[in-house]
Amino acid sequence: NRLTTSAACLVSDERDPNPRMMKILEQFGPKPEPVKRTLEINPEHPAVRGLHAVFAASSTDPRLPLMARLHMGQAQLAEGTALTDPTAFRAALDELMTRAVG
Repeated sequence: NRLTTSAACLVSDERDPNPRMMKILEQFGPKPEPVKRTLEINPEHPAVRGLHAVFAASSTDPRLPLMARLHMGQAQLAEGTALTDPTAFRAALDELMTRAVG
């Protein structure tokens, strides 16, 4: 119910500190334990429906890991956290854009 216009988001337990609080905690002492976040997807979003259609046609389609990486990266950016692997995110985005226009 939380996702209406986004394809995915990251959520954590309500008692866990949010990303902004984690940044503040990191500045004032030892790095806190990482908060485990869950990637929630919106099954009604066109991008997720498209991902499902690609998977249904071929579970080994090389676009699948690229799209999964992009969904995760978009969720991280929307949450306000740094990308886990900015280089991989950029490469996935470049690859999908190249395929789209190629």
